[in-house]
Amino acid sequence: MDPRRIPFDELPWTDDAPGIRARESDVGGARWATVEYAEGVGREEWCEEGHRGYVLRGEIEYEFDDGSLPLSAKEGEAFLLPPAPLGGGAHRGRNLAPGPTRLFLIDDPRT
Repeated sequence: MDPRRIPFDELPWTDDAPGIRARESDVGGARWATVEYAEGVGREEWCEEGHRGYVLRGEIEYEFDDGSLPLSAKEGEAFLLPPAPLGGGAHRGRNLAPGPTRLFLIDDPRT
């Protein structure tokens, strides 16, 4: 893979789910994205892919379908969500901040 720059600020926003938008790029077969959750928004569907993330602004909480304790991360913190088949439960996020929450994510597809 060659070195490259990803100008997220130049990429268009796409709607990911109601109240959630993303700027994304394929890097070596993995999605790299900045994802923004509007205030009070949470995903309805469960996700089984893994993610490596960093909270750029706000605070996010992930709940798990297997009853595990929720995982919260706030601005300046990183997090790891393993793919569901590799020990992690399916998860879904919600914005806990009073305003938008923005994340940087690298997806780890299910294997």
